[in-house]
Amino acid sequence: MRQASKVTLKVPVEFTFNRGGTKYFDTVLSFLRWDLKGVPVEIDFSECRSANYQAASLLIPYCWKLKQQGCTVSINLQNDDDQNGSRVWRLMGAQGLFAVSTDPKTNFNYNEHKPLFAIRNSDDFRESLGIADTFTSTFGVEYQKTLRYVLSELLYNTIEHGKSDFFWRKHRYPTPSILQFTWYEKVNELHFIVADTGVGVKSHLSQAYPGIASDEEAIRLAIQPEISGTFGAQDPYSNRNNAGMGLFLSSSIVRRLRADMHIVSGNGMAHISPVDITSKSFDYHWPGTFVLVTVRLDRGTEFALDSLMNEFRAQARKEVDARKSIHQQDRFYLNIQNYFGRYADDKEAAIRYRDRHLLPAVNDGKSFVIDFQGVESSTHSFINALLASPIKRMGLMSYKRIRVVNATNDIRETIDYVLDDNTSEGADGAKYD
Repeated sequence: MRQASKVTLKVPVEFTFNRGGTKYFDTVLSFLRWDLKGVPVEIDFSECRSANYQAASLLIPYCWKLKQQGCTVSINLQNDDDQNGSRVWRLMGAQGLFAVSTDPKTNFNYNEHKPLFAIRNSDDFRESLGIADTFTSTFGVEYQKTLRYVLSELLYNTIEHGKSDFFWRKHRYPTPSILQFTWYEKVNELHFIVADTGVGVKSHLSQAYPGIASDEEAIRLAIQPEISGTFGAQDPYSNRNNAGMGLFLSSSIVRRLRADMHIVSGNGMAHISPVDITSKSFDYHWPGTFVLVTVRLDRGTEFALDSLMNEFRAQARKEVDARKSIHQQDRFYLNIQNYFGRYADDKEAAIRYRDRHLLPAVNDGKSFVIDFQGVESSTHSFINALLASPIKRMGLMSYKRIRVVNATNDIRETIDYVLDDNTSEGADGAKYD
């Protein structure tokens, strides 16, 4: 009877995040059935002809989760052939996934060129960073230092906020997180992924910011400075070791390196690229968080980590001070670059932000300070989607209640047009600094 109830999950012919030069997560997320409980499950690689290491690595925490839900899990591998799924699985040493989950002294027996780690404690943290140093040593010392910083922040987050436990044979174990990284020589790119099946970004932030509407909104909030770690006087955590700067600094570094960071949590995703920040919601979900970073190793790029960090910390301090000062004056502060990127043109994101934040602020009688520092351009459709409805509700008072700072001349002209177009009478224009 148990054999008859077996569920076979056939890994697709292509199991990858890559599609036409962009990252596409639906293929992987739609494959994962989190509802399976107490049944035999077979992960079948027989039809998988091409697999990406970072995508395949997500099957490991998935299998751990199935095991914790009472499933027996088997893996059907075929003969190795180029980059087929079976070969990728073996090169990562993923066959030992269940021994790793219950023995804190065991880690993956990976090929030296395809490192895979279970992250459970500070020992795993130090060991994986040491291997990462060796792995990236040929890329130059500043790349090595910078990538180590980003990795350490992500690993810290997964240890601190990605915790979940399970019982096996009357013993309690922590569910490991995973780290996998690969250098793709043909395109000279380094890809790495950190994944856990913990509480997720939304549940974590909701302890201090109740009422977050979606996973997508929570991720966007988490990359703002001094949001995700320190929660002011009502801090729900007993330990205040993190000043809430990790994701802000990491995402800022990634942008400066002309790299890409994708953060997926629940059914939300944010993409931090060199030029903008976009987000979306999926029909599928990941019960926890994973972060995928893609770094193009441009040896002509010159940078120094110390100066980058000083610049970003100064930027964060300026924003946080402005936010606190403005909130004390019963004003609402929005930093466009940190929320939408250097090229603010995502109309759908503007609508979601408007409905969730700006319109309630209008109803509360607040004024707005909208900061365009670092924004190179913004489309009329974006600004109209963001501000037209608030302006209509404020009427002519919008000229006094909306203050725009650090905007280029083109952006100012667009905002003035939107103001004039959505008030019954013209005025002298929005207030600018």
